[in-house]
Amino acid sequence: MTDSYDVVVVGGGPVGMWLAAELSRAGVSVVVLEKRAERPPQSKALTVYPRTVEMLAMRGLADRFLAEGSPVPSSHFAILSNRLDFSFLDTRYPFTLFLPQRRTEELLNDHLDELGVPLLRSHEVTGVRQHAAEVEVDVATPSGPATITAAYVVGCDGAGSAVRQAADLEFAGTPSSWYSILGDIELADPPAGRALTMCPPGGALYMVALGGDRWRIAVIEHATMSALPTDPVTFADLRASTLRLAGTDFGMRQTPDAWLSRVGNETRQVTDYRRGRVFLAGDAAHVHFPAGGQGLNLGLQDAFNLAWKLAAELHGWAPSWLLDSYQAERAPVGLDVIEDSLAQCGLIASPSREGVALRDRFNRILGENEALCRSLAVRLSGLGVAYPATGPAAPGQSPLAGQRVPDLPLRGALPASVYELLKQGTFVLLTLSRQAQQPHPGDLRKYAGRLTVATGGLADGRRDWAGPHALLIRPDGYVAWAPDEAEPVAAPPLSAWLG
Repeated sequence: MTDSYDVVVVGGGPVGMWLAAELSRAGVSVVVLEKRAERPPQSKALTVYPRTVEMLAMRGLADRFLAEGSPVPSSHFAILSNRLDFSFLDTRYPFTLFLPQRRTEELLNDHLDELGVPLLRSHEVTGVRQHAAEVEVDVATPSGPATITAAYVVGCDGAGSAVRQAADLEFAGTPSSWYSILGDIELADPPAGRALTMCPPGGALYMVALGGDRWRIAVIEHATMSALPTDPVTFADLRASTLRLAGTDFGMRQTPDAWLSRVGNETRQVTDYRRGRVFLAGDAAHVHFPAGGQGLNLGLQDAFNLAWKLAAELHGWAPSWLLDSYQAERAPVGLDVIEDSLAQCGLIASPSREGVALRDRFNRILGENEALCRSLAVRLSGLGVAYPATGPAAPGQSPLAGQRVPDLPLRGALPASVYELLKQGTFVLLTLSRQAQQPHPGDLRKYAGRLTVATGGLADGRRDWAGPHALLIRPDGYVAWAPDEAEPVAAPPLSAWLG
């Protein structure tokens, strides 16, 4: 085993693998350490939302995941029966993609193998020590204790993160006070369609098809949810709660490969996403009840935000504020998802008469208020995330600065869409008008390998993106700079963003 890398990623789940892949694509030497000897057979997460599919599309990987998953053009809020329509969303992927986490991990592992990134299993981190210029990581390996040095360490090792504990980062929040039962079960008499949400007076029930006769069932029964679990959940527990809530068990069959679990409403977030040369991402930085299945998506987008910034720092061209912008950008997004989850829990898990009445009333409001449904759908999809306060201040900025860029089709440019331009993981300078000021050729040579330059027009005539004469787009698909329509000759601030 090599004993020195640019970055050590701790945790070989989806977040750690995606972060390592992005770092490797940016020319960073990276290793992934995973304490488990094998990948778990079960899948805790199932839901891939539109912004995450867009993220994969920016690197040319979306088709692999779309070929494996099942698109459903809606989602739910608080397991209410009036669902959120995704079909209106401003994206090429206006749906919820149901894909078991195990398969997501296998696809990401294939991507790591293609890039030649080592993922070392049965390697458990036992200590992390920071120094002025490096970090030492102590590891228990099958061959005995070892120490790896790196410029940076990123903990993607889950809610019990060893990296977070070693860095003494506070994980503020509340412990679980109630529990939901989950099961991946074969059904002889499943409901129609691919998903079902129910909210009877006694609790809530959610079901989604996994393929074949297998379904994921989640039940929150008000009468039993607050009991402190002392024994593992059983098939009989899941069946009894389902019968009481739904009036049927949908023909549940107990099979040797059935998976059963409990999940509580523990809610926490680190006060700092970074301490010196140590960073956190995914569940190591935030945990919440999986209302709406947002956790996996939140963690993958943490990694997408952090990777290009770490690479820029390691390659010596990062602006002084760039690494700190990871905390500034992602902590508010994490808190927003946490508060969204808490709001849903308030509707799902309040057994009082007042709580049941509130849930029923809110469900009716959803059915009557399309604008509210659309607002919730945008938030859940991840498409509404923006970073308006990040980066250097520049006069004459368009309101598009800091916004997510959809996969705009381009006329007269090759490649013919924005996401095709982003496949190399560099900044993109897209000139949309002859009036835009062109960078000096010397600048373009100076930024070789960091900047892709293209010229073209918008092919679909979108007025909401037709104002700026140019766009400087970050590697993670957000606008770094866009001039106001009144400033057509403004020069792109390349040195401010690219060093």
